[in-house]
Amino acid sequence: MNLKQMLERIASEMPHQTAIALGSRRVSYRELDETSNRVANALISLGIKKGDHVAILMSRTPEWVINCFGVLKAGAVAVLLDTRAKAPELEPLLRDSDSKILITEERFSPLLSSVLPNIPLLKQVLEIGTDPYNGMVGSSSPVSPSVDIEDEDEAIVFHTLGVLGKQKGIVHTHASFMSVLLEMVPRLELERDDVVLGLIPFNYLLGFGMIVLTPIMKGATMVILPHFSLKNVLETVEREKVTMFVGVPASFNALARIDEDTIKSYDLSSLRVALSSGAKSSAHFMEMLENKFGLTACEIYGLTELIIVTLGAIHDRKLGTAGRPLSELRVLDNNGKEVTRGSVGEAVARAPWMMKEYYKSPGLTSQVIKDGWFHTGDLVRLDEDGYLEYIEKTSSIIVPSGGVKILPATVEEVLLRHPAVAETACVGVLDDYKGQIPTAFIVLKEGQIATADEIRDFCRQNLSDYKVPKQIKFVDGLPRTGSGQIDRRLLSGIKES
Repeated sequence: MNLKQMLERIASEMPHQTAIALGSRRVSYRELDETSNRVANALISLGIKKGDHVAILMSRTPEWVINCFGVLKAGAVAVLLDTRAKAPELEPLLRDSDSKILITEERFSPLLSSVLPNIPLLKQVLEIGTDPYNGMVGSSSPVSPSVDIEDEDEAIVFHTLGVLGKQKGIVHTHASFMSVLLEMVPRLELERDDVVLGLIPFNYLLGFGMIVLTPIMKGATMVILPHFSLKNVLETVEREKVTMFVGVPASFNALARIDEDTIKSYDLSSLRVALSSGAKSSAHFMEMLENKFGLTACEIYGLTELIIVTLGAIHDRKLGTAGRPLSELRVLDNNGKEVTRGSVGEAVARAPWMMKEYYKSPGLTSQVIKDGWFHTGDLVRLDEDGYLEYIEKTSSIIVPSGGVKILPATVEEVLLRHPAVAETACVGVLDDYKGQIPTAFIVLKEGQIATADEIRDFCRQNLSDYKVPKQIKFVDGLPRTGSGQIDRRLLSGIKES
C-alpha cells in the first residue's frame, strides 16, 4: 500500500469521520480525499508527471495536508519547505530541489519576489485561496487520478542539515512511511477514536509522520494548533478531547511546569499519551508531566534520514531513555566494533524506512550509508535492559530542546559579516531545563563596540529566527585546542549567565 491508497481506504470506510480540526473548522475524510483528488488532477492538467517535484511553502493548515496529498496522488514528489526561511536560505533549496511548481500563500509574495527570478526550472506558482487557484481546483475532477504509484516511488523530500551538517534534501519513498507506520502505530495503540494534537510544523519529519500520517493510518483526527501557548494547548485539549500530544521536549517541559491549580481548571481527562521526539527529553520533566496530566510519556529517537531507531512504547518504555530498538541497531566504537552493553558508542542502524538518498548527492549518501547500515553520528548507550539513552552529537551541530538542528558555520558566516566582529564561535550551551542554548561567543575588532541587541538584529536580517543566537557573549579570545582549532567542547560547558 502507498500513501495515496492509505487515505483512499480510510475515506471509503469512514467518509464522515473528522480528519482535520482547526478551531471551528472540520474537514472530513471524504473532503480530504476528494479535494486532494481535485488538486492532483489540477497539477496533472498543468503538466505535472509522475516523479516531478512540487514544492510546498505553506502554513500549518488543512490546506497544507490537502495539497500535499494532491501532490502525492498526482504521482509527484512533495518538496517540503520551512515557512520561517529567509530569502538567502530559501533560494538554494528551491533551486536545487528541481521543483516545477510551487504551492504557497499570498503572504509569501514579498519573500519570493527576490527568489523566483533565480529558479529557472520553476514554471508556475500557485497561491492557495486566490481566485485563480480556487477556480482551477474547483473545476477539476474529484475522482482519483489513474496514476500508477509503486511502493518504492519517491514521495517526500525533507530539508534538514542531516548527519553531515550540510543542508540537503532527504528523499523518502511511499514504502518508507508505510513500513514504519505498520510497526509504530500498534505500539502506540492508536485507534479511530483518538484525537492527535501536534505542536510541530509539517515540513519536519516528526510533524509529517506523527501528526499527519499516523492519524490517517487509523482514521483518527488530527488537531492543528497554529501557535503554541500553554493556554491554547489546554483549551484545545479540553475542547477537542485530545488523547495524544506529539511534540518536542521544550513544549513538554513547559507543560510540566504549569501549576496544578491551573491544570485542574480544565477538563484534561481525555489525555492518555505524550509522544516526545526531536531532542533528548528530561526524565524529571517527563515524570512531572505524567503525574500532573495523568498520561503515559513515550519517546522516539530517530533522524530525518532514518525515521525511527528506537521507540518507548505504551507498555514498553523507561523514562530517561528513548525506548528499545525498532530498527536493527549496533553501537560501535571508533574502530567499528560493537561496544559492550552499557558502554557509549555511535548508533549505526538499518531499517526498511531508511531514506533512499540525499537528493543528487551520491557522495554524501555513501558517507552515511555503508554496507546498508546508516551511521547516525550520535553517541548512545544501551542499558542492561536494552533501552537506549541518547548521549550527544559527535559533530558540532547545535540541537536545542525544540529539536531543530542549527549548523554553527551558518550562523558564524553571518556574524563575521558584521563590521565589528573579528572572531566568533557558535555552540550549544547546555541548560538542564532548556536543553542546548544557541550561544555566540564573539571577539570584537580592536576599537569596535557592539551590543547583544545589535548583533541579534543583524542576524535576524539574514537568518531564520530559530537560528538567531539566544545568548551573545563578548569575550577577549576564543579557547583553542593544541591543533589550533576552536575548542567548542570547552565553550559549550560555560553555563548560562
